[in-house]
Amino acid sequence: MSDSKKRICYFYPHASTFILRDLDLLAADYQVTPYEFAVGVKLKLPLEFIKQFFFILFKTSNSFYVCHFAGYASLLPVLLGRLLGKKVFVIVAGNDGSRFMDFRYGNFTKGLLGWATQTSLRFATHILPVAQGLVYQDYRYYPGGAPAQGFHYFAPKTKQVPYTVIPYGFNTEQFCLGEQMQRPENSFITIGNLKDPYCYFRKGFDLILELAKRNPTWYFTIIGWEPNGQVVPANVELVPFSPIAVVIKYLQKHRFYFQLSVMEGFPNALGEAMACGCVPIGSNVSGIPELIGDTGLILGEKNVVYLERSIEHLIQQDFQAASLKARRRIENNFLPQHRFEKMQIVFEKYSC
Repeated sequence: MSDSKKRICYFYPHASTFILRDLDLLAADYQVTPYEFAVGVKLKLPLEFIKQFFFILFKTSNSFYVCHFAGYASLLPVLLGRLLGKKVFVIVAGNDGSRFMDFRYGNFTKGLLGWATQTSLRFATHILPVAQGLVYQDYRYYPGGAPAQGFHYFAPKTKQVPYTVIPYGFNTEQFCLGEQMQRPENSFITIGNLKDPYCYFRKGFDLILELAKRNPTWYFTIIGWEPNGQVVPANVELVPFSPIAVVIKYLQKHRFYFQLSVMEGFPNALGEAMACGCVPIGSNVSGIPELIGDTGLILGEKNVVYLERSIEHLIQQDFQAASLKARRRIENNFLPQHRFEKMQIVFEKYSC
């Protein structure tokens, strides 16, 4: 590794796929030191802060900081970074721009975490949200999120901090079309998360199961979710959490992908599905409409009747043309190099 490369300390709370992708992207031009701040056990937070404090003091010379997610993991890098004269960039990616009190989703539903989030954003050098909707969005999709979402709404003092929206990018070589002709008509797929206790509601699976009951000749697949007392219709296939190669094969065998979330950041699964040629059906929430554009269906209100009527129109369209259009949108706007180039422009602006 060349010593001439500029140095980044990259802080994050857990090693998600999109975070590992960022680390790989930045390693091409920067010397990157990752630091995972474990937040799983709240009783261990003081110890994590102590460990991070000494890491910052003794292991981050000649570096600037990037924090993926605002919250506990970003608090000390931002505050100590200011004292040490460091440039600190904070990536806002979902729950750090959200508040849904009725099912306790989002950093701003929790007092101390909400304070750590807004403090991190207020004193950051530059904020890098993955979607404009995480900055501010008039919210109408689900009543529990009204009237607005976004860190400018929950933490108004962050309006003084410059920001640049930089979406995630998707690997269109790995996520590819496959055999287009093998996709059954009226086939729908979505992906869940067993680790998310509110996955059923937040991801809109309740809406999907209701839609399946109303349309027994349509075929639905849900990957990575297990029912917890919910009744699953016979036309819904449940697939356990699977390796990415298996997931890609499933995406390549379905025509439509659901992202009917009550809240999201910039959903990776949706972008990957579009790269695989799935026509997107999503809620008008945060980064979902930014990602879909004019390539599919955007549901303005959580209502199964509206959804059903819109899909009835959508399935009458030329699938092959719509599928290619969805993939081209990813190829033209949301590749990994697009994200890297935009990040690099921001970093260089501050001579990092």
